Amino acid sequence: MLYIAGDVHLDGRNGGERFFCLFLDLLLARPPAHLVLLGDLFDYWVESVAMEQLHAGVLSRLRRLAAAGWRLDMVQGNRELDAGRRLEAASRCRMHWPAIDLRVGARVVRVVHGDRLCHDPGYHFYAAWLRSFWWRAFSACFPPAMHDAVARWLRVNSKKRRVTRTARSIFLDPRRVRAGGRGADTLVAGHIHESWRRTVGGVDLILVGDWPAHRGHWIEGFADGQLARVRHDF
Repeated sequence: MLYIAGDVHLDGRNGGERFFCLFLDLLLARPPAHLVLLGDLFDYWVESVAMEQLHAGVLSRLRRLAAAGWRLDMVQGNRELDAGRRLEAASRCRMHWPAIDLRVGARVVRVVHGDRLCHDPGYHFYAAWLRSFWWRAFSACFPPAMHDAVARWLRVNSKKRRVTRTARSIFLDPRRVRAGGRGADTLVAGHIHESWRRTVGGVDLILVGDWPAHRGHWIEGFADGQLARVRHDF
């Protein structure tokens, strides 16, 4: 069995933390399988002890899954651009960027976060800068508390800009989808906060969906290559 989930945006205070813990408890009751988190599990992640403590409930359950024999992988989303060894150790997830390829039956499934599939020039420049050597070297000079303050400020401004953005300014780019799905039978993504399966740019594309309030979305993959979208109310 394969499970793919993401876009939970845990901030340590919203109800999503409790509901995602229920999802992990559901998996703990099942035989060991493979869980892939496709990014934006957190509202933002800073490599600090405080961040581990804030998300202790989710992280401890992920470690229990790993101890029970589960394979855990995480594709870094735009909220985990600064994630590194601390998150990998705290969650027991193997980190990947920008994609992970999986074999589901005879099907090659590529899991991406989805941000790179969108037409959003400003964001792509911002993400490239955050991943650059120069930014990482500069940011290493500051304590985690400052990183946390900057991340919270960026989140506030991101929410303000979201109100003014239109569907025409940010959209799935068929050319990017075609490039992202090259060599795979199915492309699975998040980021868009929608749940559907369509052919885009000639690619079989599945959007997993987010976790609004008490509702969870994930994908289940089976040995025969079938992929099923699941929506569950907790």
